[in-house]
Amino acid sequence: MKRIKFALILVFLITIGYDGFGQDSLWQRTYEFGIYNNYDLRNSSTNAISAYRLLNDGMDAAVFSKMDSKVGEISKGVFNFATIYLTMLWSHEFGHSIRAKQVGGKFNIHNFGLPVPYTTADLPEDIELLDEAIFVTGGFEVNYLNVRKLQSQFVRQNGLWNEDLSLSFANRLMYPIYTTLIVPIDPEEGNVWIETAGDPVHYILPVFKKYSNDQVFMEDGTVNPELVKLYNQASIFASFFHLLDPQFYREIGASFGNADKIRRPVFLIGDYNNGWTYGTLFNASPLGYELYMQNYINLKGNQFGVYLKYGRPFKNVGLGFSMNDVVKSEKFNADILLELWQQDIFGNGISAEVSGLWMLSERFGLNVNVGYKTEGYVLGKQMGSGLNLGVGFSMR
Repeated sequence: MKRIKFALILVFLITIGYDGFGQDSLWQRTYEFGIYNNYDLRNSSTNAISAYRLLNDGMDAAVFSKMDSKVGEISKGVFNFATIYLTMLWSHEFGHSIRAKQVGGKFNIHNFGLPVPYTTADLPEDIELLDEAIFVTGGFEVNYLNVRKLQSQFVRQNGLWNEDLSLSFANRLMYPIYTTLIVPIDPEEGNVWIETAGDPVHYILPVFKKYSNDQVFMEDGTVNPELVKLYNQASIFASFFHLLDPQFYREIGASFGNADKIRRPVFLIGDYNNGWTYGTLFNASPLGYELYMQNYINLKGNQFGVYLKYGRPFKNVGLGFSMNDVVKSEKFNADILLELWQQDIFGNGISAEVSGLWMLSERFGLNVNVGYKTEGYVLGKQMGSGLNLGVGFSMR
């Protein structure tokens, strides 16, 4: 409990804002709410981000803006910290819930207590190791979907509110907070893999069992050194891989900045009109940990994305290609996303999706997603083959 309280204080200190940073901007935020099929984790991620924005903007307009400037600033900072924490936490928990349903189980929320709720899961007795792992990773998957979504918007529109960048930063901290503050372990201790709670242990264990044919312990009773290595590598990459991301430092600045300001992405070559930059992403998957390098390429008003993915212990390499505004008019625009992979368990696979926005008025629009994927693991989607459909509304 002391470690959890310390983690909350840490997140509070990096998310409460003051006027020392930030740039003025005329940007308006977009709120998107939708429903997706096939246990798509965007049911948690997309809706959580928009609910977070709506709560903060609503309270700012109705309450904080009417207070004395200093009192309003402090009150808004405290409220923003609370909504960042709750969005990070509950989008994570709903990720578990969605994945539990996917594998034929049930996720039980016994209370909504703070700092963390009490939850349990009823999973099938004959659950396969891969399904056990994806139930556990569902929470982290949503956290990293939040990061990916916010960074994509950050680069696409050449700026994002400090509040949003702070939320992205907090979601990156979920895994490191788990391994260093909430449930720190020594992976060389045998009892750790029998008695310890916590998502990092609970997803690494079934992944390694499947990978090693259940060789968790050596003949002399010691923990398999390859399991120790896997756990340590995942923890290190979750904590430090984002340090290679130039946009990550914008998130840090935003976390100490005025929530009402905007920051611009870092372009390493050129600028927003003609330029290149990149971001990095860690993810916990049922095949092990994953590392992404997301390239953003802007050419004369056209926006392209190319990501490279590497994962272990199972072979898990991938390539993604996206283009914004493939179709663009006054009332309608559409984006495309194509993903390819080669994975030990599933072989070669492909996923393709078109996302469209039809503006019904100046402020309101209809979102539609249509896609299909073959069998394999893709961040946030079902492992089986099938259609990926979504519908919702957008408000500016």
